[in-house]
Amino acid sequence: MAVPVRRASDWQTGSRRQHAPLPMNILRYLRSDCIRLSLDHRPVATPEEETTAQRANRLAAEKEAVLGELAEILENSGQINNPSKFLRDLINREKKATTAIIPGVAIPHVRSMQVKEFVMGFARADAPGVFFDCPDGHPTRFFFLLASPPYEDRLYLQVYREFATVLQDEESLELLATAAEPNDVFNALRRHFR
Repeated sequence: MAVPVRRASDWQTGSRRQHAPLPMNILRYLRSDCIRLSLDHRPVATPEEETTAQRANRLAAEKEAVLGELAEILENSGQINNPSKFLRDLINREKKATTAIIPGVAIPHVRSMQVKEFVMGFARADAPGVFFDCPDGHPTRFFFLLASPPYEDRLYLQVYREFATVLQDEESLELLATAAEPNDVFNALRRHFR
């Protein structure tokens, strides 16, 4: 007996898109102490006579500062062995290609020997956002953080793919923009992940 294959279009009903919940509770990997609703990092003022090289160095330093703060958030999980080595792995991953994938949203992710078990985090920068090398040049406001040991490929990739549903849902992004406490973040994500 053939098992029917469901496509993304199968979840369309009228003008509102319905999302298929994952077979496992992905939100169990997100802890409230790994949610920060206001990043401490503030953009550095642009000097008047900044050369192209100086601008590139300033923006790289700003991005590393943001990555440092994001690494601190995941340290709260208790799943990071060596925070400084973990930060270095996160920076090296980001140097390969930016994880800012659409205007305003980034999914910094890394597989590292410094991670004990898969962990997630969420951070929000104050409007309008911070520089994070988004391809369109816009600032980034929302950061979905994913980290796992190198052998956790399946879960890591599954969660990464599933975040695409969140990124396509403007209502969920608005709920994340107005979240006043970590529980609001869980409620916004619960619309997609069971």
